[in-house]
Amino acid sequence: MDKTVVIITGVGLAIGFAEALVYYNLGTNANRKGFKFGVPKGKELAKNLGVVLATSALTALISYQIEKSIEAKSAGKLIPVK
Repeated sequence: MDKTVVIITGVGLAIGFAEALVYYNLGTNANRKGFKFGVPKGKELAKNLGVVLATSALTALISYQIEKSIEAKSAGKLIPVK
């Protein structure tokens, strides 16, 4: 596996989980007067992490494939040196 895929997945996981926590807290605090920050527990936490991990990995793999496709097309346009 290319290190770019690992980097993009890791960064996506961190940012995605932070975003998921924001939305989780907005939802759990929707009917409250005061805002209380919390982290989901148990199955709820596992579901959130699973979704974020899956989307982060998918983003990394798609980005990797696009990058390789662009590189291959660019390489085909180069004039060979004799």
